[in-house]
Amino acid sequence: MSEQLKRLVYCGLFTALVAVATMYIQLPTAIGYANLGDGFILGSAVLLGPFAAVVGGLGSALADLLLGYGVYAPATLVIKGLMGLCAAQFIRKGLPFRLLGFALAELIMVLGYFAFECVLYTPAAALASVLPNLAQGAVGILVALALSPLLDRLRAR
Repeated sequence: MSEQLKRLVYCGLFTALVAVATMYIQLPTAIGYANLGDGFILGSAVLLGPFAAVVGGLGSALADLLLGYGVYAPATLVIKGLMGLCAAQFIRKGLPFRLLGFALAELIMVLGYFAFECVLYTPAAALASVLPNLAQGAVGILVALALSPLLDRLRAR
């Protein structure tokens, strides 16, 4: 199988995984929900490098649309896309840098949604989502770290 075709297949698979993990593995929060989709966005960065931006943006925005959070979809497309891109920049530099990349990617998510919700709601309401988003980010990092050995082997093939 050509490298381009493999990348396309993995992009499609991870986009679907992000959407499904976002839609079906949820914990309610003050404004919306926390989910496990971030773990697959970060994991896709391990396997796909910068193409994780497409996976994160499209998979997460698709979940927002399908769940009735359409107002979030444009912001999610950008925020989760930037998460994937950020994480990918640190992947091949070793575990400490990978962990830093994952943490910075999740910080993008927390700050991105905080800024968006300040505009959409109020700063006080946006502040209520920071802690759940931090928790979601921490779980996403743990999921991605758990998946990393398998994804590193897949990338090496």
